[in-house]
Amino acid sequence: MRKNKITAVTMIEILTTLIIISILAALALPQFTATRERALNKEAKANLKLIDAAEKIYKMEEGFYYPYEVVTKTDRQEINANLKIAIAAGNWGYSVTGNSGSSYGSVADRTGSGGYLECQYEMSDTATEPTPVGGTGCP
Repeated sequence: MRKNKITAVTMIEILTTLIIISILAALALPQFTATRERALNKEAKANLKLIDAAEKIYKMEEGFYYPYEVVTKTDRQEINANLKIAIAAGNWGYSVTGNSGSSYGSVADRTGSGGYLECQYEMSDTATEPTPVGGTGCP
């Protein structure tokens, strides 16, 4: 007579598998977070360069930088409409400050959740690259 052997997964095997998966996740998570932050920072820098190029075109067409008044424009849709660009809503807030049409400054401010919430980048008509605002915690 032949006995049927029952095979099953033991609790030890399940726990061992869960521990291995947890260790691998713990090793991968910091790398994922760092990669995400680099991508978000590149987004802000690219959009500030886009604003810079649009400001130069605006000055060639109108004779002065946007906005002409000594004010700060923070409405993304208004900035997009006047500079004829398309910055999407996302993790960053953008503002453009005018100085009687003779110069401008733009700032990208982190508005999303998680990560480096205090991060800000700035660019002006005299800068060639966006730079972090001092002490804001940008990586």
